[in-house]
Amino acid sequence: MSSDVTVPTDAQDGLSEARPVTDAGGPASERRVCALDGCELEVPSSRRGRPAKYCSKAHADQASRDRRAADAAAVDEPLARAEALARDLPAAITALQERLGQALEFLGQAQQGALSRVERAEAETVAARQAAADAEARAEDTERARHQAEQAARAAAAAQQRAQAMAEQAVADAEQTRADCAALVEAHQQVRDAARQAQAHAEAARDAKTAELRAARDAHEEELSRLQSVIDRQAAQLEQGRTELDRTVATLAATREALVTAQGETRAERARAESTERELEQLRHEHQAAGVRVEELAAEMSALRAAADRDRSEHAAVLAAQQALRTRLEEELTAVRAEAAAQRERAAAAEASLSAQSTAPATTEAGEPRDG
Repeated sequence: MSSDVTVPTDAQDGLSEARPVTDAGGPASERRVCALDGCELEVPSSRRGRPAKYCSKAHADQASRDRRAADAAAVDEPLARAEALARDLPAAITALQERLGQALEFLGQAQQGALSRVERAEAETVAARQAAADAEARAEDTERARHQAEQAARAAAAAQQRAQAMAEQAVADAEQTRADCAALVEAHQQVRDAARQAQAHAEAARDAKTAELRAARDAHEEELSRLQSVIDRQAAQLEQGRTELDRTVATLAATREALVTAQGETRAERARAESTERELEQLRHEHQAAGVRVEELAAEMSALRAAADRDRSEHAAVLAAQQALRTRLEEELTAVRAEAAAQRERAAAAEASLSAQSTAPATTEAGEPRDG
């Protein structure tokens, strides 16, 4: 009987082919190795149909299961990931919108605070300017008082000069008339003393006014320095407030641009989500079509298995017929051999009979006399 192993047709339809391996016995002899990964067994040769790819039906079934698992992983796993992404995408979009709303609220609060600070700085600047104007008015009043004091000092000096002139005139008159009138000398002495007292009073008033003017000028300079420092500080604060306001406005503009960009990205994400949903729907249809195709392939495999079973039955019938034919041929060969042996025996007997017949006439001729 033949020792061929028939592999199922569904296993023969695998993606991988049996691997040919050249034996070391000669360049022309090749053996085919099982197509299942990790198996190095030789595939038995088949005289009928396509050549086998696997060493056994178990390995063929294992290869079929591996292919089905790979096909399922290639479709189901990406589909599951896409569905998970589609489920998480609305929550992410909602969280992004909430954060953008909070950012806009915080920016509005920052803008209000910056505007309040600018208003306070402007109010303080106005107050500082008013204080500076008041100080300047006081300085002008002080300057006018200084001018008046200087005018009074000049008037006193002029009076002193006039008094001195009068005294000198009186001294001259007294010297001229000293001999004439002692009373006039005494009067002149009194006038001179009065003039000296007036001069002393004028000098004291002048010194007091000068000191007062110097103190007022020093106070005015100190007040001007303080007001200038206040103005500089307020100007710096105002400039800082303007800088912060500009920065806040720039930040608000950037945030608005980011919001517009985020809205664009959100719309793009929605479009991608819709595209993903369409792709998912298409994948579902393809999955359904693949399921239908799998069912069709299963039906075809069932038909192929039935055909293989019929082939096995036919092969068994052929083997039985071959065995019967071999038995009949052996019987006929035995009969032919027996007939040949019988024919050889008959031929030997015939040859012996012919030999005996040819020997008998010669003996007769030697023992009998010839006639005539």
